[in-house]
Amino acid sequence: MSASRAARAVGAVQIVVTPGSGEGRALATARRLATRLKRRGRVVDVRSFENLAALARWAERSPPGASHVVCIGGDATLSAAATAAIRGETPFVPVPNGFGNVFAQVFGYSRRVAAVVRLLDEGQLRRVDIGVVRRDAGEEVFLSHRSYGLLEQIQQVAERGRKQPRPRLLRYLWYFGVGHRFLVRTRLAPYQVVVDGTPVADDAVLVTVANVETYRGFLPLTPTASPIDGLFDVFVIPRVSKPGLLRRLLLLMFGLPGRWRGVAIYRGRRVTVTTPRRREELVVRRRALPLLVPPGAF
Repeated sequence: MSASRAARAVGAVQIVVTPGSGEGRALATARRLATRLKRRGRVVDVRSFENLAALARWAERSPPGASHVVCIGGDATLSAAATAAIRGETPFVPVPNGFGNVFAQVFGYSRRVAAVVRLLDEGQLRRVDIGVVRRDAGEEVFLSHRSYGLLEQIQQVAERGRKQPRPRLLRYLWYFGVGHRFLVRTRLAPYQVVVDGTPVADDAVLVTVANVETYRGFLPLTPTASPIDGLFDVFVIPRVSKPGLLRRLLLLMFGLPGRWRGVAIYRGRRVTVTTPRRREELVVRRRALPLLVPPGAF
């Protein structure tokens, strides 16, 4: 049976992966999972995509008929692949193989092949919310969060050209180094934020619009965000000096007293963020994603 026919066969498991995810381990994980499932009599199709843009194009045109869409990668990879599950009303199975794995942490997903096989056998189907970014060029799905300001800039520069080191400790140091350079050399730009039609900030220096708890265990910005309540949690730091911004982030990072002073969290279904270069509208699509979760999750 050809790969294209296998993907449409009843009971087929569609595995998608970007090889650069998980410090280069994602493709090996996909192959081990495919081998294990085939031994159990499953029909499997593995598709590897060179980059997120190629994965997103496939997800927008993928044929229905697979039993599950299993995505191996980090938050950006999961978000790009989720469109295929939404379009086909197909159970979505995240396998965390990225750096942050924000979405996967919320549900307790494992990267171990044996755990993924068990999830396919015993998992419970839940419908969860997604976020959608609307802009002139079209729409983009996100499962965990969308950030603006310092955190977004650090991530874009640190991951440009995939130059960041693969070992986790060295990658943390790499991100801290990029963040230090931004704080020293870059002017903090103002962001305007509107939540459900109400302006909440016109000079924010950091904004995170979250569908789930963001940066759990590292920098908890939205500890009460939930993917099943139909609302975003919107974390905002208003205009502050660079030392003041750094102080607020460190207080949050280490869970110190006073960490919630000088910051704000809003909740809403529709958020507009106007940046110096663009305007984006973010909306919640409630219960849009059919998600296979471990027993007892949510």
